[in-house]
Amino acid sequence: MVLSCLIALTVLLVSPLKHLEAVELKEAKLGETVALMCNLSVYFEIHWLKISEGRLMALMVTSLKHTGELSVVWNYNETHFEGFMEMQTTGLRILHVSTSDFATYYCATSYQKRLDFDKGVQLYNLSGREKKGENKTDESGGLNGPSLHYQVFAAVLCFGLLVMLLAVSVVHIKTKNIYNTEI
Repeated sequence: MVLSCLIALTVLLVSPLKHLEAVELKEAKLGETVALMCNLSVYFEIHWLKISEGRLMALMVTSLKHTGELSVVWNYNETHFEGFMEMQTTGLRILHVSTSDFATYYCATSYQKRLDFDKGVQLYNLSGREKKGENKTDESGGLNGPSLHYQVFAAVLCFGLLVMLLAVSVVHIKTKNIYNTEI
C-alpha cells in the first residue's frame, strides 16, 4: 500500500515535470536577438511553442518547400519572431528580446496528427535572476520545484488510492466472513 502511494507520487511529481522541463538554459539580454535551434527533422511541419507562467502559446509553424527553402506557414508576431534555416537545421529568432520572452521554448514536428518534441530551451536574464535571488535550483535540477497543482493532485490521488485499498480490504474481509459462515 505504501509502495503504491510512493509509485503514484513519483510518477505524478517527476514524470510530467521531466517531460516539460527545459534541458538547455540560454542567457539573453534585453533588446538583443536570440536564435534557438530545433534538432528535429525539417521534412515535416515545425511548430515553435512557448511556455510562460503555466501558459502554452503557439508562436510559429514552418515547413520545408520542395526547393529546400524554409517556408513560414504561420507566425504569431512577424515583427518579433522569425524562422530561419542554418546547416539543414531550423531555428527561431527572437528579435529585440523583452521581459515577456524569458520563458521556455520547444519545437515540435507534426506528422500524421502527432507532435514529437525536441528538448526545451529556457531563455533567462541572468542579471535579473541574481538581483532577485531566483537562481536557485531544486533537487530535480529544474529552476522551479514541482508546482502546487502537481502536489495537490498527487496528494488527492494518494488519498484515493488509500481509500480504494481500504474498500477492497473491507469487501475481502466481509466476503471471507460470509463464505466461512455458510460452510
